[in-house]
Amino acid sequence: MIKKHFNLFIIAIAAAICFSMIACPNGENGGDPRPTGPEPMSAKTAMQYFIDEGITVGINLGNTLDAFNWNTLVADEKEWMNGNTNQNTFNGLKDLEFNIIRIPASWMGHIGPAPDYIIDEAHLRRVAEVVNYARNAGLKAVINIHHDGLANSPVDEYGWLLIRKMLDNESERNQISDKFEKVWTQIAEYLKNYGDFLMFQGFNELHDGSWDHGLDNPQKYTIINDLNQRFTNAVRSTGGNNSSRYLLYYGYNTSYQISGISSAFILPTDTTTGRQIVGFHFYYPYDFSLDCTTHIWPNSSDNGSKEAIDNVFGLFRSKFINNGIPVIIGENGPFRYSDYHVNGSVNQYYNADNITTAKENRLAYIDYFYTKARENGIVPFFWETGDNWMAQYSGGPDSGLINRNNGQPKNAESRTVIERMVSAVNNATPPTPPVIGEGTAAVFTSWFPDSDTAGSSITHTTPSGRQRIQGTKTGAEGYANITATPDTTTLTLMRTMTSFTFMVSGDGKQYDVMIPTTESNVAYNHYRFAFTAPAAETKITVNVPANLTQADWGGAGVVAFIQNNVQSFQLQLTGSGTFDLTVWDIQLHE
Repeated sequence: MIKKHFNLFIIAIAAAICFSMIACPNGENGGDPRPTGPEPMSAKTAMQYFIDEGITVGINLGNTLDAFNWNTLVADEKEWMNGNTNQNTFNGLKDLEFNIIRIPASWMGHIGPAPDYIIDEAHLRRVAEVVNYARNAGLKAVINIHHDGLANSPVDEYGWLLIRKMLDNESERNQISDKFEKVWTQIAEYLKNYGDFLMFQGFNELHDGSWDHGLDNPQKYTIINDLNQRFTNAVRSTGGNNSSRYLLYYGYNTSYQISGISSAFILPTDTTTGRQIVGFHFYYPYDFSLDCTTHIWPNSSDNGSKEAIDNVFGLFRSKFINNGIPVIIGENGPFRYSDYHVNGSVNQYYNADNITTAKENRLAYIDYFYTKARENGIVPFFWETGDNWMAQYSGGPDSGLINRNNGQPKNAESRTVIERMVSAVNNATPPTPPVIGEGTAAVFTSWFPDSDTAGSSITHTTPSGRQRIQGTKTGAEGYANITATPDTTTLTLMRTMTSFTFMVSGDGKQYDVMIPTTESNVAYNHYRFAFTAPAAETKITVNVPANLTQADWGGAGVVAFIQNNVQSFQLQLTGSGTFDLTVWDIQLHE
């Protein structure tokens, strides 16, 4: 009897504790924190979703789920001084007018051995609980694989997702790529019932430890592009809500030089159109924004001018925003200056006058950076770390703004910083949303159907001026495609276009758009884009890279895609079987 009363007492106390919390950590479904069934998903493109949902300014839950023990390499959210996060943190961020949160998550130490790489369910469950905090607070959220590939230098590496090991080592590359895909398959499967508020990001700052932009070795961005494709394939393969979930892609080292300027960064082929987002990080000028060894901004060092910000944001607006693809800055500063910069020694550089100037310039930077981001349609996320261990123990820059216990600013200075972020985006004028589908109409002088001699067939008709292809494609090596020959004007535009759109309806199957160049051999086409042809009339947008250094469509004899040498436009069923596809209103965009 005493034991019974004691147990009832414990149960009552536990219930009271759980009730006092906004969300019970045991979840909503008998210990399972996930939704019991699929939550609503938007049919909107990512761009339209960002606009309609008012996604304008974000923040990171840094040094939390991404934290790990430096010796054991086991991810643990309490390792880097922040302890377990809670619902109050997220409620506070929402009250401060952030509308999206990036939740970096490390998985190392919780993944089993090959060949299955099973993730500990307890770790998956905890990630889901934190995702619930975002949903409960009304925040959009992004989760990722974060520090599993941390490389501070070529000899200072942590985790398993290491680019250096994948370079020039096919066996290592295949093993790591296989693990990456299987880990993402499990994460996506576990979280697939969540609604469209939850977005996935494949990886964080992947590089070989040299902190370069990856342009010195084509293998670097080949690996990154392949990982982005594997991430896409893994998520989509789990079906359900993940068939149309919004996905976020980074380039090599999250470098704007790759994703914003170079054609080396290639968005993956996706079975669902219009669901892609592009991201990069921006900690420039380094000495002011990240390292905090100077109090002067603007300055002439390391992209330290206002013009540098204008140029970078303009590149992303031109390449992605104007083509209907939203862009985020997944991490940015500037951090707080440090009174003690090296191993606790007083930094004499920061005298009283310099501290005053550092504060003023930090706010001026935020005003300019966040205003320009909004004016270009880009969503900035501050890298926030709560009780920052680096600032407290090594005297490094302080990136903490939030008291993680209550979700409120840590102090008056932090509150002012946050208010300036929010007011900057609220007061800026965003760009006019891009109008996709009002380019120059393509004109084709012929539509030639072609098929193999092993049973494939294709017919072509033009009902009401539309292009309809029907037939059967047999076997994996079979072909049944239609080739459209452009007139002189259309060919000229195709060789300089940044994107094209077309209307489509069909049988619900997946098709490839193929754009061969004059270098194409018979078997392979040098640019492909997969799309699904639903019965309902749908607009498809295809972004075209100016130049690919490698087009890996299979086998010897494949050469680079050179857009200046584009020669035609082709359509074909991706798999095999019968097909019925109608295409019309092909528009080219410069």
